[in-house]
Amino acid sequence: MDFDRVNEKIRVLIKLGITKPSIGVAVKAMPVKIADYNRHAKRHGVTLEEAQRFVDTAVIMLYQENGERYMYLSLDGSAIILVENNNCICSYGKNKFDPSIKAILEIIKNERE
Repeated sequence: MDFDRVNEKIRVLIKLGITKPSIGVAVKAMPVKIADYNRHAKRHGVTLEEAQRFVDTAVIMLYQENGERYMYLSLDGSAIILVENNNCICSYGKNKFDPSIKAILEIIKNERE
């Protein structure tokens, strides 16, 4: 996948107001094992096992907060992981994807075809 082209398209989404600049920069997903799953992460009804599956099957990873965290985005859900300790601070299933995430997944789908 051409991440330069993906990021260029994400910048268009930002300019159109579809997503926020804080969404981050798209990079190839790196494998990680979630070390901890906090209360905030659990509030969306996703289990630790589901969050780990989202990480393991991510189609893209978004480098956020100056590299302090990564958002793993799979077709089934997402997980936000802190770089310093691999703690999952947020995770939600595809039923909670907003238009911003859906637009990014559409970019990925088109890039993979």
